[in-house]
Amino acid sequence: MKARRFARAIGAVVVFLVAVFTYPGAVATSVVIGLMPAPSAPPAPPGVLPWLHVEHPSLGQPYIADDHGRMVLLHGAIPQGLIDFYSGADPSRIDPPPYYPVDPAAYDGTCPENSLTMPAPPLCQGDLAQMAAFGFNSLRLPLSWSLLEPERGKFNRLYVDRVAQVVGWARAARMYVIIDMHQNAYSRFVGRVSSPPWPGGKVVDLRYYTGAPAWATITDGLPPEQYGGQRELNPAGLEANSNFWYDRSGIQDEYIAAIAVLAKRFKDDSTVVGYSPFNEPFPGWNLPPGFEDLLLFPFYRRVIDAISGVRDGLPCWTGFYMPSVCGYRDLGVHDLHHLFFLEAGLLREVTDFPTHLGLPVSSYPNLVLSLHAYTHQYTIDHLLNRNQNPDQATYPWGGYDQSYALGEREAKAMKAAIFVSEFGFPPGDVGAHVIGSQLLEMERHRVGFAFWTWKENGGGNWSMFDGAKPNLSPEPSSGCLKVALERLLARVYPLTSADFNLTYGYNTDTGAFELHAQGRSGDAPTQVYIPREVIGKVTSSGGLTNETVDSLADGSRLVTASPSGGSFSITVAAAPLALTGCP
Repeated sequence: MKARRFARAIGAVVVFLVAVFTYPGAVATSVVIGLMPAPSAPPAPPGVLPWLHVEHPSLGQPYIADDHGRMVLLHGAIPQGLIDFYSGADPSRIDPPPYYPVDPAAYDGTCPENSLTMPAPPLCQGDLAQMAAFGFNSLRLPLSWSLLEPERGKFNRLYVDRVAQVVGWARAARMYVIIDMHQNAYSRFVGRVSSPPWPGGKVVDLRYYTGAPAWATITDGLPPEQYGGQRELNPAGLEANSNFWYDRSGIQDEYIAAIAVLAKRFKDDSTVVGYSPFNEPFPGWNLPPGFEDLLLFPFYRRVIDAISGVRDGLPCWTGFYMPSVCGYRDLGVHDLHHLFFLEAGLLREVTDFPTHLGLPVSSYPNLVLSLHAYTHQYTIDHLLNRNQNPDQATYPWGGYDQSYALGEREAKAMKAAIFVSEFGFPPGDVGAHVIGSQLLEMERHRVGFAFWTWKENGGGNWSMFDGAKPNLSPEPSSGCLKVALERLLARVYPLTSADFNLTYGYNTDTGAFELHAQGRSGDAPTQVYIPREVIGKVTSSGGLTNETVDSLADGSRLVTASPSGGSFSITVAAAPLALTGCP
């Protein structure tokens, strides 16, 4: 065992050195070929959401766009109802069956009862209607590999049907879906120890360990213990992560095959905006930038090769470790329309600083750099001093803007758009302040978001709803909407605009909004969404041929403004907000 650990440590150092000195040449294939021509997506039939893609302006930041080339801002939340949480219902087992039903029939016109045994309530059709009424035009849908492929090579088609059911609900609510291959601390199958942990260790609580199935969790007998109060600092989890990145026993190949199963199901579905291949990638025993540049981003390139068929990397064997230059065989999906949301390593989230070299990943044009914005919660300043006041923190040096400004550079180097696929904060006045600060940065940088999380059980939760409380009967929803988060997240914002350099801002205290943009005659209209909570008068000025304000059935409004040439503005006057949530 000592020899294996020593070899692993030496391997991590070697990977780091190779990354520093040789990586730019190792990815010459991707650097040289540039972007492949973006194929035209088929026009959406009436009632179907248009295909989205990444637009690459000659000058400026790549951005997510619709079929008219307009910038699209995605606003949404993250429901947890399809994650394979450990219920603990049978303490003698770490492999109990899913607590909530996987069969879509259990959700057909009804909703299974919520249970405090689980971290979150089941995801039901009413949730999608609530999200749409809140002004969200998208959701990030986390899935668990352990439910998708519970046995090696055997994919759970019923679970895929359940995913398709949620996508159908989203389509009816006119919301896009980002399918997220989610994990936290790798897997709930890392094991559980009954004896006292090693010095400094703590017995793990598997409640929030999710991701890989048991057969793909290779820990080599290392103890499942938590250190430093951090879930990811677990020897068993570190070993399991490393074995995944090095494709031990071909488990990474199986993971790519699992993504292909989803991609084949949704290849022709424009409601699915794209795929997030791996949530919060943790390096295991490896060090950045070697982890990101020699293991993580080459893995992403192989996923893209397999799903799109672009074949950027070199042809290599499969079934065990593939060097960074390797591509992947075409798995027969030939999906050339969906977006890939690519996350940097988890240490990027901890530092709000790039932990990779920032080079092109693939010639595939529809790539999005996916940021997790948890400044002052998971960044190193908070990890070192958990009692700090965020306003007095000395790190990040650039404040909240640091992650976004550097993220734009990373994304441009990768030829990718940028999106915040997770952000949030614990409840309370400090949390509201931090969330508000993040939202201001997203407006300044014209970045969409997915909020963590939609609904969650327990009184001290991060969710938009106050949650079913301990010692009370479980509720079918998850309590009532938190008014502090309603004030922050029910926002006026531009849904689409032909001007990808527009500026806009929303005041959460007064409900006032201003948008300033440039337009040309014939440009597709700019559309601004106004939630029902905002009741101020709408005015417009400047170069517009037409401007309409349509009242929607749920009390919200939609402004549609067609440019005639030159600059124009859309404003919403300050007025008391009509908030409906509970204190």
